[in-house]
Amino acid sequence: MNTRDDFDKIANEIFFPIYEVIAKNALKMSGQKSGACLDVGCGGGHLGLSVARASDMHITLMDIKEDSLKIADKRIKDWGLEDRSSTLVGDVRKISHPDNCFNLVVSRGSIGFWGDKDEMKQAFSEIYRVLAPNGTTYIGKGFGSAELATEIIAKMKVLHPEWPKSVQDASNGFRAEDYAEFLRELGIEADIINDERGVWVMMKKTT
Repeated sequence: MNTRDDFDKIANEIFFPIYEVIAKNALKMSGQKSGACLDVGCGGGHLGLSVARASDMHITLMDIKEDSLKIADKRIKDWGLEDRSSTLVGDVRKISHPDNCFNLVVSRGSIGFWGDKDEMKQAFSEIYRVLAPNGTTYIGKGFGSAELATEIIAKMKVLHPEWPKSVQDASNGFRAEDYAEFLRELGIEADIINDERGVWVMMKKTT
């Protein structure tokens, strides 16, 4: 079993409960119920497809890794969401879609791997560019609730005692206050959630 399959197995078994919770949080906080949703750094597609299950939204699952999207394509079929879901190979720092086309942009976990400060600012700018008027983002990291965080951390430490430090060491290490600084420099207004749900960046395009 390769590393990508290993990751998806963990996502599909240990992390699975968080995606429904995060999807419902994203829909509730954004006020979105229909339209187009982009899942950035989607991996096997769990979050974006959970948004689809909980709403009437059409989902684009985007990842830079083609092998992740092969898994996501299979999950789309397994979940019976072919009519409202598609996959796209793409980089968050240069999204191929035109301006103003997504009502909701979500992402869970990929934000730590978007690069250095300049690359992060480029990613935020691109996400904001493709947001439709009144569109919202729910991008960041976390488990959706304190209870799920406790449960999953305990299970992961049994499998990988060095987790989550190993993931943190591999990430860019930026925190909520760093995201806020980047967005201020870009002139983009955003609310940043930093509580038991995790750290989530909510940009909203009002015009």
